[in-house]
Amino acid sequence: MTTGADGSSRTVLVALDGSTAAATAFPVARTVAAQLHAGLEILHVLPSGEHAPAADTLVPGGISAREHTRVRVELGDPTATILRQIEDPQVALLVLTTHGREIEPGRHLGHVAEAVIARAMQPVLLVRPEAAAGPHVVAVQLRQLLLPLDGSPTTSGALAPVIALAGQLGASIDLLYVAGRRDARAVERYSIGAPRYIDQPQHEWPAWADEVVAHLRACCGELPAGVTARVFLATGTIGDAIARFAAEHHEDAVVLVRRSQLEQGRAVVLRAVLNRTPCPVLLVGGVPDESPDPPGPTRRAARRSAVGEDG
Repeated sequence: MTTGADGSSRTVLVALDGSTAAATAFPVARTVAAQLHAGLEILHVLPSGEHAPAADTLVPGGISAREHTRVRVELGDPTATILRQIEDPQVALLVLTTHGREIEPGRHLGHVAEAVIARAMQPVLLVRPEAAAGPHVVAVQLRQLLLPLDGSPTTSGALAPVIALAGQLGASIDLLYVAGRRDARAVERYSIGAPRYIDQPQHEWPAWADEVVAHLRACCGELPAGVTARVFLATGTIGDAIARFAAEHHEDAVVLVRRSQLEQGRAVVLRAVLNRTPCPVLLVGGVPDESPDPPGPTRRAARRSAVGEDG
């Protein structure tokens, strides 16, 4: 079982509300917990005054699934309770569905899921119920993670927890830079841009790919042992390009950095990816900052012109 820095065991926490849609997160959480050699815990939050159901009814699959699963029932506000629980350093990952209740194609973020991911700084794995449901769907292991980059030190630095998680999962990472229209408000010092000759990869791409990996290492530290990184370049609308790449390369999860609290008109890329990508989305919280000068290779990147995406 995976242990924390203090030697305590790690846990994958899955938030369920008793609905059919939310239950689709359980197989995913169980698979990831096994992959991390971590414990699995179900969190069920009830409004104050409601009677707690029997624990067996909260575990999809009943008694057979409960053997290695802990069930916790809390009273209070679901959003506040979930956020409080994931502050526990023993929680390696939170898993929840994009919405609860019935499984309906086309459903967008539910109010609890949206409120949680708008404020969570810990990694959250979002599962689309309509993609995870069905008798023939198998929860795949997270062996290949897609990390879209905007070239900014803030986004790269926010990926540090995911890089560490990739090491624990034994996963490889695909770094995807999308060369498209970006928001000038997000320009940062020491950002990196796309290679000058996008349509002629033989000219600049090898050196550029090395620079992308060096930039990530400068912002996050060295990659864990066994984690390999490949670099790709795509063009077009950012959300569409990410979703298309994830489908074509059979990515197990897409990693996104949240750079806002999902206010109206913000998080355009996040919402586009959630609407278009059936695979889970691993979301990590990040906040815009002044981005202190990163060391080493990224100083050379300051000579490039790049614009980050504030999702």
